[in-house]
Amino acid sequence: MKEITPELVKDFESWRLSQMGRDPQASTKRTHATTYNRIVALAREQNLIADTYRVPLLDPHGSPSQARPAFSNEEIAQLLAYMPSWEKVGRSSRTKEMRQLCRSYVEFLLYTGARPGTELKSMRWRHLQWHWIGDQRYLKVWLSGKTGPRYLIAKHLVVDCLERLITWHQLPYKDLNAVIEARLDRLIFTFPRGVQPYNFNPQFENLLKECNLLKDVAGRNRSLYSLRHTYATFALAEGVDIHTLARQMGTSTLMIERHYSKLTPMMAAAKLA
Repeated sequence: MKEITPELVKDFESWRLSQMGRDPQASTKRTHATTYNRIVALAREQNLIADTYRVPLLDPHGSPSQARPAFSNEEIAQLLAYMPSWEKVGRSSRTKEMRQLCRSYVEFLLYTGARPGTELKSMRWRHLQWHWIGDQRYLKVWLSGKTGPRYLIAKHLVVDCLERLITWHQLPYKDLNAVIEARLDRLIFTFPRGVQPYNFNPQFENLLKECNLLKDVAGRNRSLYSLRHTYATFALAEGVDIHTLARQMGTSTLMIERHYSKLTPMMAAAKLA
């Protein structure tokens, strides 16, 4: 372990910068530094490092994290209006299939605030349930991902998206209610034959380029995570409190406040004026 020198640590930090193409955010540096410190502590416990030897540490300071660029109401309307025709065009049947699935994936993210990637990759039809309050029902979705398992309540509009998938997959059920009652143990975001794509990032980027929505007003590229940021922004504008929103999105109230508190004066413009 005495081979770990300050110069070697600086070499790692330079290598990390070259791999990421930018200075890591503070949260990333803290994660790396914490992991490194735990390894050093374990090595000391196993007498691989003398207690008197001073191991050089990683720098935990970095650029503060920023919320990803979102979409405005008008831009979301433009995106939703463009996708039905976009999904029907493609140079091959594979392209059309990817676009059809991508459209449903985008709508689901927009109507739930879920994290793209892991949370939806493992989601199955049996993870959908009805939640009743009086005679009003709401779609409850069980997800498991970055912060562990949780339930969220989806917007009513997501039902049309899911029923379109049921028809496309040619499932032997007439609607979402029948699928929920059957507790179907099958992945949701797959092609009709059951194969699941690795991710939807290239398709979504191409979609945004085609409808001129890739960059926000500050020139930042949008990504699938921008749909999650848009969900949070819209929810706060509609009056959802920070604690409820944090539980819905599987994050902390601190993260919500850090990223969105600066938006609340604009969202409450009518009241403030």
